[in-house]
Amino acid sequence: MKRPILVVITLLTLLNITAVVLAAPAAQGPKPVITQPEPDAAVRGVVQIVGSATHPQFQRYELYYAPFPVPSDNAWIFIGDAHFQQQPAGLLGTWAAGGLPDGAYALKVRVVRADGNYQDSDPRRVLVANRRPIESPTPAVTREQPTDAPPPQLPTATVVVAPTVQAPRAAITPTQTAKTTPTPMLGEVRPTATPASSSLLDVDRLTETAKTTATYTVGLFVAVGAFFAVKAVLAWLWHKIRP
Repeated sequence: MKRPILVVITLLTLLNITAVVLAAPAAQGPKPVITQPEPDAAVRGVVQIVGSATHPQFQRYELYYAPFPVPSDNAWIFIGDAHFQQQPAGLLGTWAAGGLPDGAYALKVRVVRADGNYQDSDPRRVLVANRRPIESPTPAVTREQPTDAPPPQLPTATVVVAPTVQAPRAAITPTQTAKTTPTPMLGEVRPTATPASSSLLDVDRLTETAKTTATYTVGLFVAVGAFFAVKAVLAWLWHKIRP
């Protein structure tokens, strides 16, 4: 009895383990990615595709392109051959775009796992320009802020004063008016004018006489004063000498 029970228990355990293994999700690795070309980059000829493609259950990776926007999953076109070496970061492959018409295209990398499932990168849009020139980025124009210019200097008006020219005045020559001597009437006695020169001479004489008199008077007083002074000195000496 014990042996059949052990067999049943063993079978149940195996069934549980199998169910757990089947129910466990597949190991998720890093998502593949394309880093070059840049989004919306203009390309032509042979284009290098750079990125990463790795997975714990890695089997291979593949490159695809399609017109953008991608109409359906069946529109993706395989590029070249499959790659069986993982690429952590570097050149994934090349794309010969020289024969394609100009326009927008999408690129992607697909990592295929060992169980047959796969994981795609996000599509990278590029612009194929085989026939038209590639436009270089236009540098941003920085507008300079206008500086406040100083107001224009107005010219200073210079006032020139012209000298006033005075016209010479005509010299006025006094005209001598002839004096009419009235004719004396008969019996009229006209006074005779006393010459002014005789009165002036009398005044001068009186002045000179007064000056002379004053000079003599002063000299007399000086002489009298000197006499009395000498007399006083002699009297003083006499009193001194007398025994």
